[in-house]
Amino acid sequence: MPNTISIRAYGNSDDAFIAWSPGDFIQECRGFQLERARRAKAGGEKVDIVENRTGFAKDKPKAGERRPSSDWPFQRFNWTDHAVDVGNQVRYRVTAIIRKPNGKLGPDVASPWTPWLTLSPEAGDGFSCYFNRGLILSQFVARYLRDNNLTPGKLKSGLRKSADPKFRAFLQGDLGARLIKLLEDAKVTDAQTIYAALYELDDEILEQGIIDVGARFNLVLANGSDKAGDGNKDARAHLNKEGIVTIDRLLRSKGLGHNKFVVVSDASGPKSVWTGSTNWSTTGLCTQINNALLIENAAVAKQFLAQWKRLRDASPPNLDPANFPPALMKSNDTPHTVNVGPAKVTLWFTRTSDGRDMDALRKIISDAKSSVQFLMFTPGKAGLHTLAGQRANEKSMYVRGVVSTLGQTKAESEQDVLDVQLVSSDHAFKPDRYTVVQPQGEGGAIGPWIAEVTRSDFLSSVGHAIVHSKILVIDALTDHPIVVTGSHNFSAPASDSNDENLVIVRGHKALARAYAAHVMSVYQHYRYRSYVREMVAAGKTPWSALDDNDQWLKLELKSKAQEIDFWANSPA
Repeated sequence: MPNTISIRAYGNSDDAFIAWSPGDFIQECRGFQLERARRAKAGGEKVDIVENRTGFAKDKPKAGERRPSSDWPFQRFNWTDHAVDVGNQVRYRVTAIIRKPNGKLGPDVASPWTPWLTLSPEAGDGFSCYFNRGLILSQFVARYLRDNNLTPGKLKSGLRKSADPKFRAFLQGDLGARLIKLLEDAKVTDAQTIYAALYELDDEILEQGIIDVGARFNLVLANGSDKAGDGNKDARAHLNKEGIVTIDRLLRSKGLGHNKFVVVSDASGPKSVWTGSTNWSTTGLCTQINNALLIENAAVAKQFLAQWKRLRDASPPNLDPANFPPALMKSNDTPHTVNVGPAKVTLWFTRTSDGRDMDALRKIISDAKSSVQFLMFTPGKAGLHTLAGQRANEKSMYVRGVVSTLGQTKAESEQDVLDVQLVSSDHAFKPDRYTVVQPQGEGGAIGPWIAEVTRSDFLSSVGHAIVHSKILVIDALTDHPIVVTGSHNFSAPASDSNDENLVIVRGHKALARAYAAHVMSVYQHYRYRSYVREMVAAGKTPWSALDDNDQWLKLELKSKAQEIDFWANSPA
């Protein structure tokens, strides 16, 4: 029976994630050619062969060189296509590339084309999700720094001053564009009123956007990460001078006013809410990985507006808001559930009295049937990433995640991988253990790669958050997925000390797949860098060139069996 290749494609507003599975071992296979068909506005389609940056050693690849995957085939089973943009309609096909008897590379068995996929933030039923491109520990930023003679510190300064608007726009992506549009829409629509609760405000463009909305922008503003004073002092003074009266919620050492939500209302009442992980700062937009969720639903927006009013009332002038009122905590102890289309949305606000929000999150992970995927910032030593890692020991459970900081001790902060030993019936074989990784830049140890911004350089000169998203996706490819996001860090302090919001969306398949594709984009980026770092530390040479034999396929089919089956063979 001839071999077959199955293929799936998943997308969001920024990327397409493609996964494929050969039915069996393919003799003389050197990898896979990936084709992208893009539907043209005028009709018809344009087919391109996706390029690969990893080549055969005999070709002596140069830094930044890339060739069509027909020449340098992909020796892997999934790929994130960053070369597509919001609004594009695309489909994909893979073809096995083999070494022919004449010694030349040529095509063999091919997959069918995937169904057409439209890159869009809109998941349906009023849900839209947005992502930025804040991968500072990357080759494209390394080349930008080199070509413009910049240090990481100067890059950050230039982004804040919009010294290169095009590059800033690229980094902030559709997330930044949509947030700025939210302010522009409110500016020109007199009937709109904005209610925002923000942790950080440190970006000239966003500050001006608030000022342009004027008195219709109502702002509860915390003190940011300055636990002794006011990290938003300059922005607060600027807004006050321009007539924007801020409601000051300065919790300082008592906790964090950590929300980043916005409610849009009109004469008939609240209409939509914007939430997620993105602080209103240049770093939040451009130099961290962040996400945002827009829910255009009056019932959900009504609950967020009610919470905004509770925060306002808990922060009256001349009263220390660090005296967290019992009535606010009592209100937070009760979650709110709203039906939105096919989905059920549960909202939590914190702090809670007994950590019941964390209990709800633990139950979600414990009840997962097939997969757990996540991006986290600082969940702490006993954070939810450890529970997810434990679930990875179950043979049928697919777990992948990135945590900006895995632990809090020096030794833990230098660890790149949460070392989870996956179950294997073949005791002589160790499956892929890179389940949960910590971001790290590549120091120039891989073939033609140039040195990237390292983790230590980033933390010392750019900011303390590399991955700042708070995303949890459960059973993403099933009929009953769960997406969790908001400002909550999935940590004990978020539950017992901070103002936070947590959105749990059950049963929305399109939203779950969009978030899952994003998680994989970030995970794949840092997984390989963690592998390289570990190999170098062990005095070994990391893989950096294509294997010119077919044994790579035999090994990868075995070591990646779970991942191949999950992404390429799940129901469409």
